[in-house]
Amino acid sequence: MPGSDAWAAFATPQGPNDLAAAPATYTACRIAFGIRRWPTTESMVADWDIFCATAVHELGHLLGRRHDDTPGSVMTTVFADLSGVPALCRSARPARARAS
Repeated sequence: MPGSDAWAAFATPQGPNDLAAAPATYTACRIAFGIRRWPTTESMVADWDIFCATAVHELGHLLGRRHDDTPGSVMTTVFADLSGVPALCRSARPARARAS
C-alpha cells in the first residue's frame, strides 16, 4: 500500500494477502516500509518506538493476525500513542534514539 507507513504482502492458495488462509501456507512474504515517514536510517532511529512497533505489527500480519483496535494492541490500525509499543522495541532502542 504505497502511501502507508508500512505493509505486509504475501501469497496464499486463496489469493494475495488473504488472512483467512492458514499462515503456514503463506509464501513470498515481505514487509515494506514507505519512505514518506522514514526516508532515511536516521529518521527510523529518531522515530524508533513507532518504527519498531510498525515492524512488529506487520510481522503479526505475516503470522496471520488481523487488526485489533483494542487500546494498547500492537495490531491496532493506527498508533494514536505509544501504549502499543512492545517492550521488546523499548529495550532494543538504538543508543542514538535513547537520548530523545
